[in-house]
Amino acid sequence: MNAKRIISMLLAVLLLGVCFVACDQGKTEDPTEAPTDAPTNDPAQTTQEPTTDAPTTEEVTTEPEPPEELLAYDTFNLNAYMKPIWKGKYVYNETVMFVGMDDQAALLYTPDEILSVTSYDLKTTYEKGKDYDVVDGKLVLLEGTSIPVISFDEYYHEQQIAGMPAQLQVKVDGKAYYVYWGEGTTMTQWQVAVTYTHSQTWEGFKPEKSDQFAKLIAKMEAGEDVTMIFYGDSITFGATSSSGANVHPYAPPYTQMFTQYLAQKYGYTIKYVNTGLTGACPPPAEDTVFGTNGTITYINPAVGGWTSADGFNKFDQYITPFVEQYGCDFFLLAFGMNDAGNSPKNEQKAIKKIADELYAIAPEAEMLLVATMIPNPEAVNGWYGNQHRFEAAFESLAKDYVNDGKSCAVAKMTSMSQRILENKRFRDHTGNNINHPNDFLGRLYAQVVFETVIGY
Repeated sequence: MNAKRIISMLLAVLLLGVCFVACDQGKTEDPTEAPTDAPTNDPAQTTQEPTTDAPTTEEVTTEPEPPEELLAYDTFNLNAYMKPIWKGKYVYNETVMFVGMDDQAALLYTPDEILSVTSYDLKTTYEKGKDYDVVDGKLVLLEGTSIPVISFDEYYHEQQIAGMPAQLQVKVDGKAYYVYWGEGTTMTQWQVAVTYTHSQTWEGFKPEKSDQFAKLIAKMEAGEDVTMIFYGDSITFGATSSSGANVHPYAPPYTQMFTQYLAQKYGYTIKYVNTGLTGACPPPAEDTVFGTNGTITYINPAVGGWTSADGFNKFDQYITPFVEQYGCDFFLLAFGMNDAGNSPKNEQKAIKKIADELYAIAPEAEMLLVATMIPNPEAVNGWYGNQHRFEAAFESLAKDYVNDGKSCAVAKMTSMSQRILENKRFRDHTGNNINHPNDFLGRLYAQVVFETVIGY
């Protein structure tokens, strides 16, 4: 091999080595590769970045919920009365009634601590150990109690009760009795209000928020004025609410309570329209002001004793003029209590006739059908009938309207009152012992409506 060839070969080898070195120096180090001589499970190795192609677990920290605030309950308090009964650890002014000294009253929850037991008007306070005790979660009366107790003989009569224009008849242990009942404070004078804490979880029916009131919510979020109309029977009128009876604590009917809570949420003012109609619910004399973001025009032409047929027959007089003058964004329709003899199918038809009338003059209105509370389930002479069967028929009707492009939902007060009756007697939360709510059950009406329309 000549010298020239040897020199050429040496130069080629030298150039190849330089190339390898350059290529190695230009290589980008993969940060996901641990050095081969480094332990991969060294807990002290805290600066290593996670690999880009390996799954990582992100720590999620949740803020603990703030402790529930105890609200004032010695008078009407909108926030306490609108606190949903199915949430939280406080129950405010739940009512019970005692018939005979040996009666024991159950509450919706087993109480951890009784905070107060007062008269229905919240003015008189009763003492544990002197007036009552708690045994197995129930309130029991003590000898010499100051708590009002109606005697068995005054509550149950074998003959019709003199001076009462209508009669309520029940059966107890197979024997028929005429039962004490009445409007105003006839029932509530015997009821007491219990405020307590508990640690149980609500079981059974809970109302759910509907998606049918998006336009109402959007308007209020934007501060636009809205009109709300409430049409129904004596419950929607507000019969036997303490404000309706003109006694403390002057809690408003459920329609006003719902509207006030809504106005408070959005910072609105409520202007009440006096319809001037015969038998219609008289409105508050003054506006309710929670802010100046917008105005709710509140119209309530509900009339006690009306059936759904009455609601249709009087529609042109009691509803049409107000829709023409004020419009209608939200329409609450609540008949059924006085239709005990109607079949669900016929009640659905009757409600549909009213709803069709409303949609004809206010096609953009969003409608809430209220399925009525259960009347006295022990009644055997006509007061209790098919009311508990109407809710499903209303749900079917609402579904048909939604499929037709109209906004409609159902407030399931039937289901709620059935749930309450699982724990309590009807006399514990009625305003007249037949078919009216007292303040406590009226609050549940407002809560169910609010949850369905707006949601807590």
